Amino acid sequence: MKQVIAEILDVEKDARRQVEEAKDKARAIRQKAEADSKSHSAAVREQALKAAQQTVAKADAEAQAEREKALGLAAQEGKSLWKDKEKEIAKAVDKLFRLVTGVESK
Repeated sequence: MKQVIAEILDVEKDARRQVEEAKDKARAIRQKAEADSKSHSAAVREQALKAAQQTVAKADAEAQAEREKALGLAAQEGKSLWKDKEKEIAKAVDKLFRLVTGVESK
C-alpha cells in the first residue's frame, strides 16, 4: 500500500512538474508573441509615417507648382495690362501737355 501511495505521489509530482513546464513554455511563447507584435507595430507605424511624409511632400510640391503657375500668369496679365494702360497714359500725358502749353484747347 505504501508503494502505491508513493507511486501516486510520484505521478502527481511529475504531473505538477509538467504543468509548470507547460506554463513556462506558454509564458515564453506569449512574451515572444508580444515582442514580435511590438516590432511589427513599430515597422507598420514607420511605414505609415514615411507614406504620410511622402504624401505631404507631394502635395507641397504640387501646391508650389500651382502657385508658381498662378504667379506666372498674374505677371503676364500684369505686363499686358500695363502695356495697355501705358498707351492710355501716354495719350493722356500728351493731351495734358498740349492743354498746358496752349497748343490744344478743351
